[in-house]
Amino acid sequence: MNIRGFFSAILAASLFGMIPTFTKISYGYQISPQFAIFIRYAIASIIIIVPFIIYKNNFKIIKQKISLLILISLGSLCLSIGLLLSVIFIPVSLVALIFYTYPLIVLGYSKIFGKKLNKIQIIAFFSAFAGLGLALGPNFETLNIYGIMLAFLASIGAATILITNEILAKDLNPFTINAFVNFFCFLVLGLVIGISFDIDLNVPNLGKIYIFFASLFYCAAFFSQLIAVSYIGSTKTSLLLYLEPIVAIISAIILLNESLTKIQTVGTIIVIFSLVLSLRKKTNQLYSS
Repeated sequence: MNIRGFFSAILAASLFGMIPTFTKISYGYQISPQFAIFIRYAIASIIIIVPFIIYKNNFKIIKQKISLLILISLGSLCLSIGLLLSVIFIPVSLVALIFYTYPLIVLGYSKIFGKKLNKIQIIAFFSAFAGLGLALGPNFETLNIYGIMLAFLASIGAATILITNEILAKDLNPFTINAFVNFFCFLVLGLVIGISFDIDLNVPNLGKIYIFFASLFYCAAFFSQLIAVSYIGSTKTSLLLYLEPIVAIISAIILLNESLTKIQTVGTIIVIFSLVLSLRKKTNQLYSS
């Protein structure tokens, strides 16, 4: 496994895992979901515009790949909207459990299209998901079809991003893909939010600071994920991204004073063990790449 791809995936998982905690804290300071998602893509668009201009872009290839670029952008929209809205209808832990079925979707795609997967990787996928179920400790008492469908929408969006990016990475660099996705989402959401919602900017500055950092984490995480896929592919990247909810749990313990039950601790250990297991045979290749 390529060392750059490995560490890019770990960085992406770590930063993605910090976002829920910082966002939840910002909500406590009257930040609205529509403001949070708008700021996410606005900041991402601003950050990526300079590298996009400086880097030499082949607009002929961009035009040829426009359908795939729109597809990965729609995946990003489905991911963001699905996660933000699903928590209104069902518990966060259940949302997370449904959402993290996306590595299994990527695994299914890989198997259907004949990509080589060893038995250890397949076992690691399913054991990581089982461990995640224990770690999250989802509450099934409140089931709502809309919340479940929205959480699955987010999962499909995440899988779409990983799979489509693996195809696009053969011809386009991460800067170009990142820029297109963020510009597209910013324009679409800006139009929708501008027409349908009122954004209240008169909120405590501390809330703005937390959502600003959550947005920065998203920018860096999304870019790191694109780099990881370009080096190690969507399947291995999606497996390493199982580390994300573990980081989310740890950050919630530190910043929100939440606690882990014994079952959740066991689940966390299973997830980490599954990730180590999946990489065991690749260790020597990793450091020789």
